[in-house]
Amino acid sequence: MFLGLALVILWFPRQWLRLGRSATRQLRWLRRSRAKASDPSQVREPGDSRLALREEFSKPRNYIDFLRALTGGLLLIGNGEWGIEPCITLNTEHLLQGSEGDFLTYTRMALLLAGVLVQFLRYEARLTFYAPIFYLGGLGFALCGFNAGFFAFLVGWTINTAAPLSPAGFLSLYALLMFMLGLLFRGVSDSYVIFAGAVSFLPVMVSLLARRSLALFTKRIK
Repeated sequence: MFLGLALVILWFPRQWLRLGRSATRQLRWLRRSRAKASDPSQVREPGDSRLALREEFSKPRNYIDFLRALTGGLLLIGNGEWGIEPCITLNTEHLLQGSEGDFLTYTRMALLLAGVLVQFLRYEARLTFYAPIFYLGGLGFALCGFNAGFFAFLVGWTINTAAPLSPAGFLSLYALLMFMLGLLFRGVSDSYVIFAGAVSFLPVMVSLLARRSLALFTKRIK
């Protein structure tokens, strides 16, 4: 049951969240955020794809991405400090026999990797690559713990505020921070730390190999 729930919230594409758009259209704070976005002083120059903190943190779907990645990740791998048990486990006697524990870890990683691929790959007349920044932020908390996840996300956005980065630049910085802070707080023996750094850099690597830029999730104008 919990495995199915974890996969649903991890794997459903972000664009499906548009189905609930009409239900939130009348919220006052949402209207205010749109009014700010229409301010001429906030209009981007053509071709400017750098991240803007105020703009990104005013998108409700970004918070949903963060929370569903965090929740799904915790359901899959658990967290002893928070008292959360993983939904996929093995009996103790099986763990003592050798490779079953490694297989379980790789299975969890594969399920999380599939979720990341669903989020940043989208077919819109052609294959487009998006930067799932908040989704990866939530996964960072689940994979590396609160301390590493919080400081990686905080430092990344602090640096971006001082010198706005492209989506690829931000994810490259975030992947490095997540890896280094994960090693600091969790140690070199934690395979989830290595996975967190690698999966955070994956959209950047794919976009570089395909010679296409990472796009930002934007509101569709009708």
